[in-house]
Amino acid sequence: MLEELLVFGVVACAATVVIWRLLPGILRDTLGERCATLAQRVGYATADPEAAHRRASASKSQGCGGCTGCSTNPTPPRVAVISLKEK
Repeated sequence: MLEELLVFGVVACAATVVIWRLLPGILRDTLGERCATLAQRVGYATADPEAAHRRASASKSQGCGGCTGCSTNPTPPRVAVISLKEK
């Protein structure tokens, strides 16, 4: 019984980490701030001075990943030409 609970806990933690990593960046920031707000209400954490900076940087991103957003002028892909010498 104890082993089953331990395995369940490990699987639940692994699933939480995978889901967290696959969420868009803006959604991760929003959920993180809400969890921090809840922790402040309960009394587990103090105020975060960098929350406004994270919110401002998250609003600039497109929400499709952890990047800073899609570029309006993307650079063309670089092509490498490989030539083989015959012997």
